[in-house]
Amino acid sequence: MAKAGPNPLEADRMSGYLVFLFLLLSSATLFEGFDSGMLSFAAPETRATLDIDLEQWGFINGFTRLGMMGSFLFLLTADRLGRRQVMLITIVGFTVANGLTAFVTDKYQFALLQFAARLFLTAEYSLAVIMIGEEFPSRMRGAAIAILTSLATVGVMLIAKVQPYLLLSEGSPGNWLHDFSAGIVATGQGLVGLEADGANWRALYLLGLFPLVVVFGLRMGMRETRRFQAVQLEGEETGGAASVLRAGIRSFRVVWGPRYRRRTAIVTLLWNCVHLVTAPSVVYWVIFAREDLGLTAFQVGDIVFWGYGGGVAGHFVAGYLIERLGRKWTCSGFYFLAAFSIYQLYHVPSLSGQYVWMIGTVFSFGAAMTATHVYASELFPTEIRATGYGWTTNLLGRITEVVTPVLIGALIVPLGGIPNAIAVVAIGPVVGGLLVLAFAPETRGLTLEQIQEQLSPGAEPTPRDRARDPE
Repeated sequence: MAKAGPNPLEADRMSGYLVFLFLLLSSATLFEGFDSGMLSFAAPETRATLDIDLEQWGFINGFTRLGMMGSFLFLLTADRLGRRQVMLITIVGFTVANGLTAFVTDKYQFALLQFAARLFLTAEYSLAVIMIGEEFPSRMRGAAIAILTSLATVGVMLIAKVQPYLLLSEGSPGNWLHDFSAGIVATGQGLVGLEADGANWRALYLLGLFPLVVVFGLRMGMRETRRFQAVQLEGEETGGAASVLRAGIRSFRVVWGPRYRRRTAIVTLLWNCVHLVTAPSVVYWVIFAREDLGLTAFQVGDIVFWGYGGGVAGHFVAGYLIERLGRKWTCSGFYFLAAFSIYQLYHVPSLSGQYVWMIGTVFSFGAAMTATHVYASELFPTEIRATGYGWTTNLLGRITEVVTPVLIGALIVPLGGIPNAIAVVAIGPVVGGLLVLAFAPETRGLTLEQIQEQLSPGAEPTPRDRARDPE
């Protein structure tokens, strides 16, 4: 057999276009954090305006998380219609849904629009990870995804600093940002025949609209990924909606078929191990810190801010280590560290201990999730990569994210408090670390095509395989 030549789909250097692409896609991950933080920070004012009690607010939060799970449908179509086309659809969808939230008149409209916003934004986030994975050189792929995902944490920190200027308490002096945004909201309410109520949270949602309008214009210069173009050139016709649905069903059967079943299962299990703790941890920590430890709202906010600063560092450290130690040891190590940190956070009651272990917890989970994102974007071939990512990361991998808050709530009283309930679910990352060591492959330094060859060494190459990696 002749020696394989250079892979024409593998970038050999960082071009100007790749830098441009990274900057554009960064907005998706930045706004994922910004929007999720917005929902939490604006909660008191939103609930007061729309007459939402605490129990109803819990249901609304759960409903919006279902939107995140539903985003996998967009990824099914991305393997058929292309990454770029679906990405542009999600940008428009999120921009419209989030902007219209500023003008809702009841809790039902709010819940529906925020469901839609999470639906589009989560799909946009996932496609950003996939596109970076397909376009960047193999030696930089892990680090690039790490930096990309870290911006979700930066988004939370950004909204934490911006929201005090918009969510003004009664009698507080205004500022140019608040007055400008509030003025636009009032004008918009008047144009559609609504009475201006002066609710400050509306200006916060409107503010999230402007940067995406600018980015949408810039993204018109974004090209389809080379790897998807190679698949598309092999003769896959897109067809209509029915054709896309049939293709999605076929791809699902392939993802769970004998060839890919093991990697589908491992990624799904890893995400559930992560979400077993990450979903409820901050929600219950705020209750624990305020009611059990007696911390003030300012102390809680400051601890969360510095904790998410640690999360940013975790993404960068993971990006460095996965390219040097490898995916397997980096991912498993941070899973173990995350379990230890979350346990300590709920069992070291001193103020200094809360700072230290909040930083340690978010740092560890940030690093663990970065490594898991890398695995999720690498283990499937181009023709089903978005489908595999969607089923494992956006849908089935989020089951514990929905179930665990309910489980912890049920365990608090029987186990004698929040710390003991958290200790039970902290076993999740430990299981995840063991799964990585036992079953996850090592993919450091390999092109996406070489990874497929490593995972299916006896498989007969398809015409697409030969086109992507000619001999």
